[in-house]
Amino acid sequence: MDNSVNLVEIFQMFQAQYSQVDKLWNYFGVVSLAVAGFTIGNEKATRTIKEPIAIVIGYLAFCVGNYTALIYSHKFLVVLANRYNEKACSYSLNHLKVITVERVSVFYILVVITFTLTILVVSYSRLKLKQHDKG
Repeated sequence: MDNSVNLVEIFQMFQAQYSQVDKLWNYFGVVSLAVAGFTIGNEKATRTIKEPIAIVIGYLAFCVGNYTALIYSHKFLVVLANRYNEKACSYSLNHLKVITVERVSVFYILVVITFTLTILVVSYSRLKLKQHDKG
């Protein structure tokens, strides 16, 4: 097998892996927005502090699984990009640029923290407001 065939195969693998990573990001985005929207938009989800805490625990459980799958998938994407870039040099082709796993991790964790705090702060504020209105 010559290098051009390997290069094409590597690029096709990269595209397939990129698609898988993109799906994991989409799942994360949809679930994050759905959980936040449900909790913020539905007063029944914040009747007591137990409901938002249960929602956050479920959300964090989802995030752990999604993050694990995303990071493993992204690591493989980086490997494929590096392999492609090594072979692309001999053909004067453009390099594939992929964000580092560390930067993906930092971004993911910051988004999870933001959504979690938003859910808890809005829920707590709503509960305090209800108590104030009753008192």
